[in-house]
Amino acid sequence: MVNVNTFISKAGELRALDGDYPSPIRPVSGTTYSFPSNADNLSDVELDDWLLFLGSWRGHMAYQLSKIDGELYILTEGYSLMQSTAIARLENDSSKKLLKDSLIGQALVENPELQTLKLRIIDLNGEFKILKGRLSLYESQFDTVSRVVTRRGQERFKI
Repeated sequence: MVNVNTFISKAGELRALDGDYPSPIRPVSGTTYSFPSNADNLSDVELDDWLLFLGSWRGHMAYQLSKIDGELYILTEGYSLMQSTAIARLENDSSKKLLKDSLIGQALVENPELQTLKLRIIDLNGEFKILKGRLSLYESQFDTVSRVVTRRGQERFKI
């Protein structure tokens, strides 16, 4: 029978695969920043600094999301497999037809490994949503600065 350790081990193998490719390190900077309310007032050097800052954080967030997404996929599939197996056993052992929600709940109550796996999936989903929101923030701010750079470049080369 398959257990939680099988899927945690598979997630670990996925992390090992990650080591085969170059990956961005966490950008060096403070824990907070103040994005300018009017990027048009920034100098060219300041615009470049913002593009580098936001671009590096955008890349780092995309990398973090990809790691979580892979682990989440393996654990979710493992949970589904273990849950289906537990439910099939419960249905087989029961003399009456049980509701699907009851079977899911009963499978979780009777299997602490299934509970552990479900809690890990919940944690990863929460972390994934937070990082996805942060990536969206970095992308929108990067795009804002990028539009200013593009507009300035076009204005400089008008004939």
